[in-house]
Amino acid sequence: MKKKMNWREFEIDNKPFKWGQTFNDIFDSFGNDNLNKSTSPWKIHTVNSNGFLGLDGVSCEFYGPSFDKPISSISFELKPLKTGLFQKPYSPYMKQLEAILGKPDGIHKNPLPKGKKYNEGYSSGYVIYAPHWWFGDFRIGLSVYGGVRNEGFGETAALLYIGWFNEIEMAKPYITGFYKKETTITKGLTLIEAFELEYSQMKNFRRHYELPDDSIADKNDEIRTAQLALYYTNLFRTTNDLSNQMKPNQINLMYSDTAQKYILANKFDFTTFDNESNIEFRKILPARGRGGTEIKIADITIRDKPHSVSLNNLKNKLETLGFSLKSLEYYDD
Repeated sequence: MKKKMNWREFEIDNKPFKWGQTFNDIFDSFGNDNLNKSTSPWKIHTVNSNGFLGLDGVSCEFYGPSFDKPISSISFELKPLKTGLFQKPYSPYMKQLEAILGKPDGIHKNPLPKGKKYNEGYSSGYVIYAPHWWFGDFRIGLSVYGGVRNEGFGETAALLYIGWFNEIEMAKPYITGFYKKETTITKGLTLIEAFELEYSQMKNFRRHYELPDDSIADKNDEIRTAQLALYYTNLFRTTNDLSNQMKPNQINLMYSDTAQKYILANKFDFTTFDNESNIEFRKILPARGRGGTEIKIADITIRDKPHSVSLNNLKNKLETLGFSLKSLEYYDD
């Protein structure tokens, strides 16, 4: 039987943490030494840690969309534990966790390939045992490796993590500002030119494979809107009036009089841009895939077939408007 626990706030290494805090919030408690300054749109910050839920650890990693948005998951690299004569590598971890969390809601077992033994060769690269527990919107999981890994903070044999899966709640501090900005931009739109592609365009949304329906955001507009507010700085929903007039394979180049910026929109989403924006024209050569053509502007990427006439026409139109495009070429691998 699961124990009732408050997963909305708890302590990490005797320091308070509550969901809704941003990286900037936790820097005050956990510091920002060795901050990962990668240009990746998602942010990671790793600190020394003694562990979590009674299991000794070497590090704690905070993960989220940006430094000024809420942290969405936390993970702990755990130290190796001694096993008894007939115990499995995961047994001592499970004994401790089940005493606190109860029986897991699911377990994924992935035995080592035939001929491989625990902690020999490259066995540590496998995850051999992965249980998880749900507590409302919070998911706790354990990943036990096929051996001991030597990570930057020390030796580790398992990963313990907790994630928050309520994006509507997570986005509450930002959603009003998102709606206001979206409405302001779309008040005065002037169409410059429409382009019809070979490929239909898709909604932007984030999948969560931990959920029973990993694409729920594609079906639930409130969740998708929360994702746009959380995970993007410049991506908004195409208005219903405009969307209803557009084909799935149509792209509109427009100008917003209220925002004093250009707009690139498909049937579902739009982004704004100006002369300071980074614009890429991508020629993708066939390799494993058939290749294609892309234009990326701000937070939107438009995809079409190889040698797309329409995207080349869009490129030419942008250049006549004074924009510089960076041309890229790479293989579809």
